[in-house]
Amino acid sequence: MPPMRSFLPRMLEPRRLAHQGVAISGVLDQAFCDRLTEAVIDIVEPIDVELRFDTAEQGRRVMTGTVSTSVLIPCQRCLEAMPLALSTEFRLGIVWSEEEAASLPKDLDPWLVDSEAADVAEVLEDELLLTLPFVSYHSKDQCNEEAGYSTGEHPAEESAKTPFGILKQLKNSGSNN
Repeated sequence: MPPMRSFLPRMLEPRRLAHQGVAISGVLDQAFCDRLTEAVIDIVEPIDVELRFDTAEQGRRVMTGTVSTSVLIPCQRCLEAMPLALSTEFRLGIVWSEEEAASLPKDLDPWLVDSEAADVAEVLEDELLLTLPFVSYHSKDQCNEEAGYSTGEHPAEESAKTPFGILKQLKNSGSNN
């Protein structure tokens, strides 16, 4: 049995942690991830997090890390649930202002922290949301296309009811005259 991992707090003090060079690992509570919960059918594995806070070149405070989980998302073809592993690495520059964010090197994404404590859960959720595919499909051999939307009618009759199907019928009936 794997060792128990502790839950990360929602709020952290990133500048203090960076000054101290702290590494943190744990599980992010799914209750902190409303947007991810709404974007998927279900979050089926713990949200594992590895964070490292440090001071980089020119005294910049930096948070690097990984966040991963597995979710169920709908197949766009058959609408049935399909599993998807989400995993991403990130490197964020901890900044006070938009001006400071604009001056970050290209390899650092900004994390705007305008007070001592910041919502790390929100940032980690953002990173996971960015890994979700725009569209998702089962592979053809796993997809149950029959589960998709259907009126139960013959496909030719169904396509005749679509706007292009109607245009095709009008065009064909016009050319017969």
